[in-house]
Amino acid sequence: MIFLQNVKDAQKRINKYVKKTPVVEIRDGIFLKLENKQPIVKGFKIRGAASSMIFTNKKKVMTSALGTHGFAVGYIGKKLGIKTICMMITNPPKDAEKKMKILVDEVMYGTEKFSDTEQMALRYAKRNNIHFVHPYNDKDVIAGQGTIGLELLDQIKDLDAVYVPIGGGGLISGIAVAVKSINPKIKVIGVQPQQMHAMIDSVKKKKVVAVSSRKSVAEKLAVNLNPKTITFKIVQKYVDYFIMPTEVEVKKAMKEINLKTGEVVEGAGAIAYAAALKDRRRKKNVGCVVSGGNISKENFRKSTGIQL
Repeated sequence: MIFLQNVKDAQKRINKYVKKTPVVEIRDGIFLKLENKQPIVKGFKIRGAASSMIFTNKKKVMTSALGTHGFAVGYIGKKLGIKTICMMITNPPKDAEKKMKILVDEVMYGTEKFSDTEQMALRYAKRNNIHFVHPYNDKDVIAGQGTIGLELLDQIKDLDAVYVPIGGGGLISGIAVAVKSINPKIKVIGVQPQQMHAMIDSVKKKKVVAVSSRKSVAEKLAVNLNPKTITFKIVQKYVDYFIMPTEVEVKKAMKEINLKTGEVVEGAGAIAYAAALKDRRRKKNVGCVVSGGNISKENFRKSTGIQL
């Protein structure tokens, strides 16, 4: 289990490498936490990667990622002088693949499915005695992501609730531990796309289950869970309820964020805001974690109709 002190310790570790991202009020009482403002990586994953890699202090690490987590591991690796390897799916988005090859020392390829690729990468790392930096099933990664929760409490006065996107659950686990440990009355709402929601189904069935793969504009959240992930029990314990925005709602949120703030965010980055707009139980002062901004101009145009 992860505790508040773990998050506070992570905050001290990563301070030199991670930006305290701004918060903007997009509508009355709805605030966006702009993790897309993180340097180079353009997403929250830099926090967990820095926390884990600094703490473990290995000379070589490996991971598997669709995009941002791999970018983060590569970026922090260059800062710390650590050699990095990332295993991607066999058909990754070209922009993500190009950026990965710039930031990571070595890119490998697994299968067409991310869950299978992750398992392949884990086996490779074990065989070759390479430390694996897991995107979410790692207590130091989770503690790093939890630093967002500490910042939100500092940045939003009288915070009532936080909407957090869920893929593997590392982000919401860290934030929930931080926020609930300091103020249990604050609601933590998990958000997954209506297209695919492995964590939500797992919580309903009280065990980790796999679901059929379906594409989503919030593609980085449309993943199955590691069967042994520690995030499942944390989500079970701390998350108050869940919301599943539709594809149309996510695209509308992406567009509104751009028109009102000028920020270009990916589907997974906009989905928390989409959930806040959809939530009939929404409280007065709420924070929405904009998890990242790694999206090509073409995909952004297709989703929003806006030409960058």
